[in-house]
Amino acid sequence: MSRNLLPTLLLSLSLLIFLAASPAYAEDAPAPSEDAPEEEAEEEAEEEAEEEAEEEAEEEDLELDEPEEEEVLEDGMDTEAIYQAYRAEVMGEDPIEEADAWKAYLDTYHRSLFRLQIEDRIEALDEASFDDVVGEQERSSEDGRPGAGSIDAKSAEMDLREPVLLNMSANTRRKLDVGVLWGYQDYFNYEISFEWAFRRKFSAFGAIRHTGKGIGASVQAGAKYALIKDVRTGTVLSGAFSVNLAYSKMDQLNFVVEPWLGIGWIASDLIQLQTSFAFDLRVYKTLHTAVLWDLMIVITPTERIGIYIETRQRHSLFKPDGQKVQYLGFHQAGVGVKIRPTPLIEVSLGANIPYGWKHWKDYRYVGAHANLTFFFKKGPKN
Repeated sequence: MSRNLLPTLLLSLSLLIFLAASPAYAEDAPAPSEDAPEEEAEEEAEEEAEEEAEEEAEEEDLELDEPEEEEVLEDGMDTEAIYQAYRAEVMGEDPIEEADAWKAYLDTYHRSLFRLQIEDRIEALDEASFDDVVGEQERSSEDGRPGAGSIDAKSAEMDLREPVLLNMSANTRRKLDVGVLWGYQDYFNYEISFEWAFRRKFSAFGAIRHTGKGIGASVQAGAKYALIKDVRTGTVLSGAFSVNLAYSKMDQLNFVVEPWLGIGWIASDLIQLQTSFAFDLRVYKTLHTAVLWDLMIVITPTERIGIYIETRQRHSLFKPDGQKVQYLGFHQAGVGVKIRPTPLIEVSLGANIPYGWKHWKDYRYVGAHANLTFFFKKGPKN
């Protein structure tokens, strides 16, 4: 049996030697490398870096998921985020509306960190709204008159202050007037007037008023046209015609026709002047004729505050039958202050006193007067 086993062992040994010496076997068999430990260290380092990056990402996600603690504010205080959000919301609105919005903001956040900036913004918006209302693009020029410069004189509005004792303003504008006058001892006069400018130089007006003692009232309606209305020179020249149906204790029921001519001049940012002439043709049994003249000077040291001086004179030269008689007249003067809380509202407060009269004793009184004017923002296009 040993003889049969020996050839088998020799054959197996020969095959092993052959396989070991074969090139294919040498390529497939992994050869020991000297760099193996270094490569393994690099792979481990990369794996550790990846694990650390994943852990950091998970921590960031957890931080983002955690709700931020809300800042507790004291009453009336704001933050920069609140201020900036509100600023973005109101930016670009009409100057008057934006100014009102900022005033409401300060009412809510009266301890605002940005109060100075907001007050400066409100002041700038108020100035801009004045420019927008009167149609000015430049408020100063070489000669000092407002409106001169690059203003379109054919479309800009005149910024004349409203009269109190005067018959009416020379300007043609959309507005509502409410006035009262109390006279010592028992006089109480009132006036409600409305004017609507259909075009820049043409308007229609109406009024309800009471003058004198006792019951009575008058209703007036008319039209006014500006022959000249030029912001470059600050001049307006207007003519008007009106009819008046009235009843009073002294004149009873009467009908009045009144042609009127008025002049207004904005001399500078500081001084304005208005004057007018009118004929009072009153029909009461027969014809009564009177001449009316008035004058107002306004000094405006600021856009919001002004001081005015007015005089109003009434002259009658003829008695009803047309025969000349002793002169009749009544003249009074007034002084007061004008306040503009907004560009569209004007308030006048003052006192008046007679300084000359003849026969018209029924009108002789000392009094105080007040007037409130609302201007409509939207004016005629031409």
